[in-house]
Amino acid sequence: MFYPKISVLMINYNHAAHLSLTIESVLSQTYQNIQFIIVDDGSTDCSQTIIKDYASRDPRIEYYFLEKNQHICHATNFGFQKVTGEYLARIDSDDLWYPNKLQKQLDFMQKTPDCNICFSWTDLIDEHGNSINDSERELYNLFNGSHPSCQEHWLEFFFIHGNCLSHPSVLMKTEIQKEIGDFNPAYRQAHDFDYWIRIAKKYPIFVIEENLTIMRRFLFSSTLNTSSTTESDTTRYLNEYLLIRNHFFENMDTELFVRTFHSYFRNPHAATPEELLCEQAFLLCDCKYGGKQNPILGIMKLGELLACPKTAEVLEASYHFTPISYYALSNQHIFCDSFVQTALLNAKHHTDKIQTLTEELQQCESHLKKLQEQVTYLSSSLNTITNSTSWKITAPLRHALNKLRKNF
Repeated sequence: MFYPKISVLMINYNHAAHLSLTIESVLSQTYQNIQFIIVDDGSTDCSQTIIKDYASRDPRIEYYFLEKNQHICHATNFGFQKVTGEYLARIDSDDLWYPNKLQKQLDFMQKTPDCNICFSWTDLIDEHGNSINDSERELYNLFNGSHPSCQEHWLEFFFIHGNCLSHPSVLMKTEIQKEIGDFNPAYRQAHDFDYWIRIAKKYPIFVIEENLTIMRRFLFSSTLNTSSTTESDTTRYLNEYLLIRNHFFENMDTELFVRTFHSYFRNPHAATPEELLCEQAFLLCDCKYGGKQNPILGIMKLGELLACPKTAEVLEASYHFTPISYYALSNQHIFCDSFVQTALLNAKHHTDKIQTLTEELQQCESHLKKLQEQVTYLSSSLNTITNSTSWKITAPLRHALNKLRKNF
């Protein structure tokens, strides 16, 4: 049996409260041949003291303290340079591994042909260590779905739905990391999503359908992580998804693109480079942003294609798409995120309600005016009658009749 070294890379920033549990979950793995790289990204709590204490007791730990906080991509890319193992695993400093995580993944990869990277299912906990598998059922199901390993499936899923892979569950051959390169520092919330897409363009991705990791989500604390649910983090996450999709088709093999997205083609016979560019633009028009369709990426791409005579001709000939079609797309509220869109919808709802109430008020005012006119008319008629001679002459008779009615 071959026992290759696995480099475990952990990034930490001010997670002293959870750091010890995470370190111990790595050191207590049943697979012991590891290089444990810990990069502290300029913590200001007692994290560095905790790291030094564990390193003094276990020589497998290599720690590096960065002078200032530069966020996860910079720290991870720094850690990549220190990797010496044949395999590479990642864990964040507030997540956990079950004891047999590395052993099971390594066994799976060594037995599975063409498996250069694999993930596992994961459990979810909150900042206090309580299970949130049930309360966060949608997210739990997302991370624990069944998926074929083929590239076409992963690229389609990533483009249509987004990420479903648990970052702390990854195990890959180090040569894959060397080939793919570093994390893109432009992304903070979705840096791993961008990385998985880049890998899926070259390799199949495997998922072991067993919960081998525990991912922590900060739901209530003021101290948050990159999976927190604040409005600013969620907005950044959505924006990064949009930016990542903007480059989704770059460096993708043409045949792989056709196999992956052919069922979505508007022209099922599209084959020329120009037609495939058009298909990519229309795919981008159908992107969802915050759960709602937002064609901004497709509009930008179609604008470029319309500016080029060769692709503009293809757009009109094969897709009946002209500048007039483009104008019909560009009249939407597209330069706003889902929070702004929700605010606009709420504002429209209130505007519609105000308009309805205004119309009802106008109807009431009109009805009131008619009633006032009737009152004026009746008052005038009554006044005319009471001042007439006949009314005065018949007064004694009316008085007698009233008295007679009372007696009866």
